[in-house]
Amino acid sequence: MKKYFLAVSVCLLGSFALAGTPRLARVTPPGGTRGTEATVEFIGRYLDEPKEVLFYESGITATAIEKVETTTLNGRTVPADAGTRIRVKFQIAADCPLGAHGLRLRTADGLTEYVRFFVGPFPVVEENESTVFRNDKRDGAKAIPVNTTVFGRIGEAADVDNYAIELKAGDRLSAEVEAFRLGVDRGLPDLHLAFYDAAGTKLAAVDDTALFVQDPVLSIVVPKAGTYHVEVRHGMYNGTGEQYRLHVGTFSRPTAIYPAGGPAGEELKIAILGDPRGKWNQSVKLPATPGDFPFVATDAGGTCPSPNRLRVSPFPNVLEAEPNDNPASLNAANAPSLPVAFNGIIDKPGDVDCFVFKARKGESFRFHCLAQALGSPVDAAIWIKPLNGRANAIQRAADCRPNQLGYAPANGLIRETHDPILEFTAPADGDYVLGVEDERGDGGADFVYRIEAAPETNGVYTYIAPEPENQNAPQLRQAIVVAPGNRWTSQIGIFATGRPFNGELELVGVNLPKGVTISAPKLTPGMTRIPVVFEASADAKPQAALIDLALRPVKGDAKFDTGYRQTIMLNAYGNNDYYLHVPVAKLALTVTEPAPFRVEVEEPKSALVQNGEMLVKFKVVRREGYDGAVTVQMDWRPSGINTATPVTVPASKTEGEYLLGASRNATAGKYQIALTAVSGSGGRIRRNNDGTDRTYVASKPFALTIAEPHVEARIARTSIERGKTATIVCKLNHLQAFEGKAEATLARLPRGVELVEPIREITAKDKEVSFTLRATSEALVGNYQGVTLDITVMDKGQKIRQLTGYGQLRIDTERGAKPKN
Repeated sequence: MKKYFLAVSVCLLGSFALAGTPRLARVTPPGGTRGTEATVEFIGRYLDEPKEVLFYESGITATAIEKVETTTLNGRTVPADAGTRIRVKFQIAADCPLGAHGLRLRTADGLTEYVRFFVGPFPVVEENESTVFRNDKRDGAKAIPVNTTVFGRIGEAADVDNYAIELKAGDRLSAEVEAFRLGVDRGLPDLHLAFYDAAGTKLAAVDDTALFVQDPVLSIVVPKAGTYHVEVRHGMYNGTGEQYRLHVGTFSRPTAIYPAGGPAGEELKIAILGDPRGKWNQSVKLPATPGDFPFVATDAGGTCPSPNRLRVSPFPNVLEAEPNDNPASLNAANAPSLPVAFNGIIDKPGDVDCFVFKARKGESFRFHCLAQALGSPVDAAIWIKPLNGRANAIQRAADCRPNQLGYAPANGLIRETHDPILEFTAPADGDYVLGVEDERGDGGADFVYRIEAAPETNGVYTYIAPEPENQNAPQLRQAIVVAPGNRWTSQIGIFATGRPFNGELELVGVNLPKGVTISAPKLTPGMTRIPVVFEASADAKPQAALIDLALRPVKGDAKFDTGYRQTIMLNAYGNNDYYLHVPVAKLALTVTEPAPFRVEVEEPKSALVQNGEMLVKFKVVRREGYDGAVTVQMDWRPSGINTATPVTVPASKTEGEYLLGASRNATAGKYQIALTAVSGSGGRIRRNNDGTDRTYVASKPFALTIAEPHVEARIARTSIERGKTATIVCKLNHLQAFEGKAEATLARLPRGVELVEPIREITAKDKEVSFTLRATSEALVGNYQGVTLDITVMDKGQKIRQLTGYGQLRIDTERGAKPKN
């Protein structure tokens, strides 16, 4: 086996790279134990020249990579397909955060998709089910120690996996499954968990949970010493080879923490809820920085395998004090002023919690209720009314939108959007009541919620906008892959929270690798996408980095939150609905080995006019040794600009022309655009089929000016008899002067009508141009609309074509002609 140590840069592809876009289907095992070394296989396509692993979180380093040359198939060792498997050694730090760690693999040609690797506190054992060893029944259960993580697979639809554990009377038996959270490209891992005693009596079972949705968690206290069985299967007996991690032991698995957050930098007393032994308390020191805090419960039974989410806020807590169901019973004497965080539990069905607060007229606050986002069962509804106000003065919240949470637009159901947000502006000085209840009238001991009432934060964020043809593979081109001496273009989407910023903005790249620069137009109000060209200098070294794309005002010092926000979509099911959404705040970028070609554009010397079109000349410059076809297209175009189908330059040619058109209402102005060149041929490059010798490069940005037409025409209404000729006159109004002579003809003539003289010449001084029409026997009698003047102007050595005018032509029967029977 050939090894690549990551401290050394090794190029094995010669002068350029062209193996194909690397694709990563999964990593196996999908997790490891902190404080240990794990050997992980990466399985996919085009992994031929692995270079490094790019981690999104701290705590894991990759120490070595080797190609896998053989694999096991039906119990036999067979050669592995080239580029489909590599083996990586992970060193997991002793203090590595528990839970999900995102990663990508960098190869000589690019970056793979984002996948997840989970870190837990327990030693890992493999299920190792085979045709010889089966653990489908309890008498064949695999014995495992207390506080162990099992790496298992649902081999076929009806596969059932059983594990046996020895416990003492009064021990806590806890289990947690990670399968849904591992994330897959397509499919919906939905596992079922059950406990049995030695006699086969079912003690407890669970499928979906509020805490982790399709990942079940279960915890009981065993009544006596002995063997207990943990059963894992697919919830609907239709498994499709899902990998899972099963944590089993005596640890505490909280279903909720109360309160669900506290002030930054302070000691917070919390209650651990959902333990079968009952509620227990402890204190936790919160970090000084506001945001999310992963709290891991630990007691004598062990460490919880994954964290609960706590919120850290820059304002104080308010805890509910029962009874608080009736607003009339509330005491306003100690009512807090905002901002604060209100915390409570809907502890029984029908419970309503009320809080009183003070506000001054005109003060505006956003009340964000967090429940689903915390893994709580609460389907929250919140409302506000004056303390002594009328019932009809109530304001109710609606479920929030992804952008209100700082989430980039994404397909499918984002769970956090079930939590309501209420934008409240106090109509007068006074005391107000905030009410919280469950939409279904449900309640329970772990129905925890937290409502953060604070001024609205204005933000403008960036993300890579998904394209419609990528709906089956939404991660394609959601990383930046640029070769030395070349460029890459992306459509960067923009979304905002709070009040929109109405000034001009510019894009700034943060943490760009040495030799990499970005070029982007200014962002004006109303724009939701801009083209961004990433360029690597000829001496840029192959490497990967996590960068940020921020926005800042061109003028002034307005303050707002900004940065890159992408929603990684996983677990596709049904009609491309995605059930797992992973927000990331960094954009992955890699500098590859040199690309086998580049594209150069001859910048247009003249303007593209409204309702016109022009040809843009380009050249494909191939490196020695590469003679493949290259397809050129435009990924982004200004509003009102139309493009032709992609142009394929065959191996025998180097030059081509790309057709651009402007609609009648295209906005006049100057734009920076670029062409993208893709290795391969065919029509539109369908990126959901990407992966076969696909290398993407972009041209340098070039200026495209959109201008008003050279000529505006009014076409006189005209009639013509079949078999005869007639003259049609076009009055000309010159909007832009042009030199020399332009060619004029008529377009959109009805069938059977032809021009006696197809081309007429006009100058900038002509006031009209006329054409002689002839109606043949094929002409059909009737009224026809849409005849237009087609003008081609030679401007600065470049042909500019435009359409203008809207004429009507009536075709009559020849006079004296006898009607046909």
